[in-house]
Amino acid sequence: MADTVTTRTLFDGDKKLITSYVNVSDGTGGTTKIVAVSGLNTNTQGATCTTVTLNKIWFSVSASATAPVQLQWDLSSGTQTPLLSLASADNFDFSSLGGIANPKETNYTGDIDVVVPGAAVSGETYTIICEWLKNY
Repeated sequence: MADTVTTRTLFDGDKKLITSYVNVSDGTGGTTKIVAVSGLNTNTQGATCTTVTLNKIWFSVSASATAPVQLQWDLSSGTQTPLLSLASADNFDFSSLGGIANPKETNYTGDIDVVVPGAAVSGETYTIICEWLKNY
């Protein structure tokens, strides 16, 4: 049995992107791309989005603190760069800081991954809604 994962783009405008991620774990862990910048809408000037900045996040993670879910900046090669580690239920608003921008490390793709650890227990649930700022 595989994780039951649903990812959705709820809004893809010129400046903002809102994504939703829901996972019911089968206990094996796994990685899911929640933002693929190459698939996002261009802006009204025809420019292509190259990275996103995390502006706000709402989450509910039933896993224990020993098996939190991670958001990661995707790299085409090398060790992925953690963005946030999420456990329990909460929300964060980074808008007063201008959001958390992609550090653009060597081999960055601009994409965002959600990683459920192998320590996850079957039946644990992960729900994440993010508001991103699009960068061109």
